[in-house]
Amino acid sequence: MTGWTVLMRTLLARSMDLLGPPDARCLVCGDSRRGRQNRPKQAPDLGNWLCDGCLACIPWIRQIACPRCGRPVFCPDCIRQPVRAFEMNRSAVRYSDDMRKWLAMYKFRGDERYGGLLAELLIPAYERLTAEVSATVLPDAGLTAAGARNGGMSLNGAAPGQRCALPRPARPPLSWPSGRGKRNRRIWHAVTYVPTSRMRAAERGFNQAERLARAAAMRADAPLVPLIRRLRDSGKQSQRSRAERLRAMRAVFGPNESEICKLAQLAARAGRPPGEPLRVLLVDDIYTTGSTAEACAEAIRAASPVAMRVYVLTLARS
Repeated sequence: MTGWTVLMRTLLARSMDLLGPPDARCLVCGDSRRGRQNRPKQAPDLGNWLCDGCLACIPWIRQIACPRCGRPVFCPDCIRQPVRAFEMNRSAVRYSDDMRKWLAMYKFRGDERYGGLLAELLIPAYERLTAEVSATVLPDAGLTAAGARNGGMSLNGAAPGQRCALPRPARPPLSWPSGRGKRNRRIWHAVTYVPTSRMRAAERGFNQAERLARAAAMRADAPLVPLIRRLRDSGKQSQRSRAERLRAMRAVFGPNESEICKLAQLAARAGRPPGEPLRVLLVDDIYTTGSTAEACAEAIRAASPVAMRVYVLTLARS
């Protein structure tokens, strides 16, 4: 093959990339995604955003060492505080430098394209958590917590088992499904999120936790309900120690009583089995010490007229 032919083919390939759709390049690095085959089983649609190189940089949490907070290594926080207001947390990825940059592009630079990418990253953690809860709520549905599969992920190093099927698209907010039979019982009765301060909302124009929660609610076929109010701004948490974070979270969040009561009334009208607690999925972007999740769960449970169990779903675990 002559040098002229090689040059012409190179120019033609570059021209096709320029003339192709704008999403034909990796969102993160700008490399071409054409012909890519390395799509992760746990979230295959990530190939719509990322090239193979950036896909390989995702620090998936594949095994869980702490069943409470979902940390992949030993967790001293849960040893010091074994009793929590929330049941458990599951995160999709470790909070690496790459994940910090991707979140910053969305939260601080306002690149809306990262919203879809981050929501897609959340799917494996959603499936893992849903499978674990399903194993308790629907013990005869063929799902086991030890073998809950998330595209090849397993819990505590156990062999992969049956994958949790994704629910149908979301209904309008605050609607209630009329599923009959034990296998069709609702796993998540509602999805909520950690509210941001007015100053942060004004700076960013959105709440990233609410955006992630909306995506989770669509997959859960559950209403997205603002069950929590932010009473004051806690300030930036990134430079604080664990003790400082715990102190800063005191009296930051309060319950949204009207929404909590409305949710309880909807559950009663829908014929919720007597004694069955409402299962609420609380969504946030990052789990560090668990102080935010703890404060939000306490606020929800304290104001609820019925029994509620709060489960936490986060994008990244530090």
